[in-house]
Amino acid sequence: MQFNSFHFIFIFLPLTLGGYLILRRTRFANLFMLAASLYFYASSALWYLLPLLFTALLDFYIGQHIEDSTEHVHRRRLLVVSVVANLGLLSVFKYTGWLTGSVLPAFGIAVSPILLALPPAISFYTFQSMSYTIDIQRREFKPYRNVVDYLSFVSFFPHLVAGPIMRARDLLPQLAGIRALPTVATVSTALFMILFGLFQKTVLADNFGSFVEVVQRMFAGGPLPAGMGLLFAYAFTFQIYCDFAAYSTIARGVARLFGVDLMRNFLTPYFSSNPSEFWGRWNISLSTWLRDYLYIPLGGNRSGGFSTLRNLMITMLLGGLWHGAGIFFIVWGFYHGALLVLYRLVPIDQYLVRMFGRFGKFLSIFFFFHLVVLGWIFFRATPEQFMPIMKSIAALPGAIFHVLHAYAPRWLHVGFNPLNSFILLAKMVWSFVAENWIFSVYSWGVIIFTIPVCITDYLGWRRNCEFPDLFESMPWLVRTVIIVALIYGMVFFGRREANEFIYFAF
Repeated sequence: MQFNSFHFIFIFLPLTLGGYLILRRTRFANLFMLAASLYFYASSALWYLLPLLFTALLDFYIGQHIEDSTEHVHRRRLLVVSVVANLGLLSVFKYTGWLTGSVLPAFGIAVSPILLALPPAISFYTFQSMSYTIDIQRREFKPYRNVVDYLSFVSFFPHLVAGPIMRARDLLPQLAGIRALPTVATVSTALFMILFGLFQKTVLADNFGSFVEVVQRMFAGGPLPAGMGLLFAYAFTFQIYCDFAAYSTIARGVARLFGVDLMRNFLTPYFSSNPSEFWGRWNISLSTWLRDYLYIPLGGNRSGGFSTLRNLMITMLLGGLWHGAGIFFIVWGFYHGALLVLYRLVPIDQYLVRMFGRFGKFLSIFFFFHLVVLGWIFFRATPEQFMPIMKSIAALPGAIFHVLHAYAPRWLHVGFNPLNSFILLAKMVWSFVAENWIFSVYSWGVIIFTIPVCITDYLGWRRNCEFPDLFESMPWLVRTVIIVALIYGMVFFGRREANEFIYFAF
């Protein structure tokens, strides 16, 4: 079921919220929420429940046995069973098709490709369930003995399909207890989060996605026109951000209606000036999971030097593999690992700030943003598409130079006449548009939809929060104007296909 579907907004959510409010103070409240969450998840296919319930029930019982055991070796063995079972199940569904269809044939091993349907959210709930047993083994959390409470934690529908990846110590106590009714202020902020998230998805992400699809279709027609590769990179950069941030924002808003606080998963990541800051702002729940359960156990930065750089690279390689099966997901992880290593050795952002002050801060953000844009090409494109995209990007300066070279002699005759200069400039622009009309037309569309992203993220960045978090501090008139603008934006520019969220595939 999609957050951006009429079924969810007008049927499922009101009925589930109403049922919860009726049963809120009874022992049936969590049972009702569990049933609603399982229905939400299984609405596309009933068999999706099998791996979800297997993972959850396995870790529920292993967690109890780990807690009850006094032998360190036995506790570690139980944890190994949990980790191997979880990662094994994840690997079977996620990587079998890639291994049998691409990897093994590349080594000369002839096998028939095995294609398995990937259950939505398997990467998310696997990591969430694994952290439960790991925390119990570390003596950082005590297991809950009520299976309904635990299953409610694993399957809580607002964050089930695309996160944030919540730790049991943060979410389980909220779900197991009787929660107070949300205040009027909380409800209004929650509804605004839902509205803003729907705007991010239907108006911004889906329209950026349409530009990406335009370029994808062009691959079948020969070389990409000059600049279309850059359009592809920018459009996908904002598509994946608006899409994923939209889901997280809606999830936080919906959870608040049920009296539950989910962690923030994004914090204006494209205003980061270095890779460490970026990964502290992008998919925060996954970044902190990888830090706490992979990077630090590997040794973190305790040994310094080469060991730290090695641990960073391993963490990012596995983070890339977590996102999907394919060589370019590994390349994307390696690329971001290399950026972390580079900025550790050469802190480019600090050098720019020392050299140029405040303007250096802007330069560091601008420069690192484009390093991120380059990385998203690996994430979205296939290996066969990468070089045509890069050639198209490289051809754009040549197209610009061609027009400048053609009009350069005319500037000598213009002199300082403002009118003639303006006319000549208009002719230059028209000449470029005429020669590169495909890029020129679509680039304006990308620019228009980028403007609201930049404005809202800048306002949040200045106050170290997300834009919806500013809602409570806004004057009522400003709130009204923004709400009306979001609604009209969805009416006139929103895409009505109920497109699936990108991270459903992970």
